[in-house]
Amino acid sequence: MKPVITVIAFLFGLQVMASEIVFDTTFGKIEKNGLPAGWNFHGSGTPVCVEDGRLLFTNIDSKRESGIVMKLDLNAGFEYEFSVEVVERKSGESVGCLYLQLNPTGEAGSKVICQHPVSTGNLGQYVTSTLKYIPQRTQSVALYLYSKRSGTPQINVRRIFCQRKPDTTRWLPANRPPFTVWGLPFMQENNGAYYRYPEARMKHLPTWGVTCYPSGGRIRFKTNATRMDLRIDHGKAGFPWPEMSALSMACMDIYQGTPEDMVFRWRTDRNLLDKDFPYCASYSPKTKPGEMSEYTIYLPMYTTLKSLDIALTPVDAKVEKPAPYKLTKPVVWYSTSFAHGAGASGPSMSFPALTARILGVDIVNLGISGNHQWLAEEAGLLAEIDAAIYILGPILGNVELMAERYPAMIRILREKHPATPILLVTRLHTLGVEKPHEVNELVRKLHAERVAAGDGNIHFLDAFTLYSDGPIPCTIDGVHVTDLGAKIIADAFVPELRKILDIK
Repeated sequence: MKPVITVIAFLFGLQVMASEIVFDTTFGKIEKNGLPAGWNFHGSGTPVCVEDGRLLFTNIDSKRESGIVMKLDLNAGFEYEFSVEVVERKSGESVGCLYLQLNPTGEAGSKVICQHPVSTGNLGQYVTSTLKYIPQRTQSVALYLYSKRSGTPQINVRRIFCQRKPDTTRWLPANRPPFTVWGLPFMQENNGAYYRYPEARMKHLPTWGVTCYPSGGRIRFKTNATRMDLRIDHGKAGFPWPEMSALSMACMDIYQGTPEDMVFRWRTDRNLLDKDFPYCASYSPKTKPGEMSEYTIYLPMYTTLKSLDIALTPVDAKVEKPAPYKLTKPVVWYSTSFAHGAGASGPSMSFPALTARILGVDIVNLGISGNHQWLAEEAGLLAEIDAAIYILGPILGNVELMAERYPAMIRILREKHPATPILLVTRLHTLGVEKPHEVNELVRKLHAERVAAGDGNIHFLDAFTLYSDGPIPCTIDGVHVTDLGAKIIADAFVPELRKILDIK
């Protein structure tokens, strides 16, 4: 009986995995609104009508957008395929600017979930174009078939249909092998959470919530995959900075190449961002079949990351460890919102991230927005990290507080790391301020005192002089730097760190 049971189980499995039809629309029967049941007209301009059992786009007034729309509910746990069969009305006329598109229930001009261009074949053959989507929750959506405002085609639509099958995507947690996590030295203590400080010891700090933003954190790996899907969950977090876009706060950046040759390839589509629910984004590398390539995913800069899962296509794609950085130890950078990345367009463009990428080194970014503390216990936390160099600054403007806590932080680091380089950094330029900040003189004097006392590995960088007021602003608000400001700062740090760390 066992072989029979096995065959039955196998056949039952095939049945379970088979696709089921959600809807199948043809245009032979229409309702009072001139369309099949469930559909409505969308937009205005190019006339769309049903004629002889076909939906016609007639290419009148191609400067306006129009189409048809259906609203429906999607369930988690399924992969949906939305397909349209079309043919050009005039032989040889190619289709352009016609799209299948999914939106959350609402108008096509609102947030876009996903979109796929519609194409046709030659010689009057009907060709199917398909849009695929895997919802991560039960979701009400609007499906559009519409023409954009230019190049509207003249086509016949024979059929629009949707089918679904169980989602069999193999999701792998990004914080576990075969992937590697960089820039978050306390991840193991945090049981895999993407926090920059250890929760059990530092949750009492007033800036604890900001340390949960994984600025500087990276996922690195080498693979021959032809597609990467990311399942992202921010855990109902907010996007807190009104000065920054939701994209700059919450997006992820992907770079291709080894630490010595990294090239920017991808950033999360702004239309996909969702602070309340998990969402998926995909990236398809332009590599040769079977070719191994290295990737670095920069984690969100100004919001939490509850979880990140990665699915690779094909499912048997190889995953290997990435190439080593030029230094075995990380650059540890302690500062405020300046270094956190406030004002940057994305997580790879904070000046610590940019500096480290140019040098080909690892970075631990402990720039904490709202950090008016510079506490001794934070210095102790830094000292737990075996660093190539500690960078302290850009500094705060509070002279009284810094006179007390800045020297104390250096002393604590020196007690545990007597020979590790420490770079002291002044406060950055502020719009409209001509003279250096008062606190900058404190940093300069402290450096001189440490040198005079025999500290041979203490260094100084005056960040105030790196840029000034001019025709092109380097800040978003007079204080926090843009990508241009970050590049100017990085260009100053790179030669300094090359010299201190002997990086070729």
